[in-house]
Amino acid sequence: MKSAVERRMEIVNVVNRDGKARVEDLAAQFDVSSVTIRSDLSFLEKNGYVVRSHGAAIPNTGVIAELTVHEKRRQNAGIKSLIGQAAAKLIESGDTVILDSGTTTREIASSLKSLEDVVVMTNGLDVAMELASAPGVEVLMSGGVLRKNALSFSGSQAEHSLKNYRFDKVFLGVDGFDLRAGITTHNEQEASLNRLMCEISEQVIAVADSSKFGKRSCHMIREFGNIDILVTDSDIPEDYVQGLREMKVDVIIVEKEY
Repeated sequence: MKSAVERRMEIVNVVNRDGKARVEDLAAQFDVSSVTIRSDLSFLEKNGYVVRSHGAAIPNTGVIAELTVHEKRRQNAGIKSLIGQAAAKLIESGDTVILDSGTTTREIASSLKSLEDVVVMTNGLDVAMELASAPGVEVLMSGGVLRKNALSFSGSQAEHSLKNYRFDKVFLGVDGFDLRAGITTHNEQEASLNRLMCEISEQVIAVADSSKFGKRSCHMIREFGNIDILVTDSDIPEDYVQGLREMKVDVIIVEKEY
């Protein structure tokens, strides 16, 4: 039987995918009582993942709650791997790049083992650990204060360490990607560091699975079309594709496996 954490994350996926999920249907799907599902939905609503509505749950289309890095790894793991592989193809031998912290950028790191003469700066502890086994990649760490739930470094020390560098490309992981709110993240210090990463890079590349679209967090990194490339999956809403391409953003779409 699934743990409560695994069940609740799957409930969020079901609600976001179907637009609505009834208590009785969820109880049958996960082979638990309706009381257990109602408890799950109370927890998820309290933490901002869903909204309860007349014996059912619907997506929370407002500000999204922050997950820990371990919870994020469980969400859409397969498609994040495909996005990471596609994004890694944009990196060539001799490049200097920034890999932002995040589960999707970690997938990029795992695809760089065969490259030579690449310099990677990262603020992600698990990203750096992934690159430790890449012999042709020189790894630089931003330093700063470690956010343990996200395994990421940020703060004034991290920003100061970047100011004298220039990079070819930055790969941004995002928490929300909204037509009006732009590209956002939960943490103010990380948003500030991400903005600096963009300023010192020639090319800004966002990596985001389709669950991030239409969602927003509190702190903006970039305006909606103020990137060069987006790597995402085939469930991206068509209005996002059209809007980005009208703004001359190159949208790379990987096919989602069903």
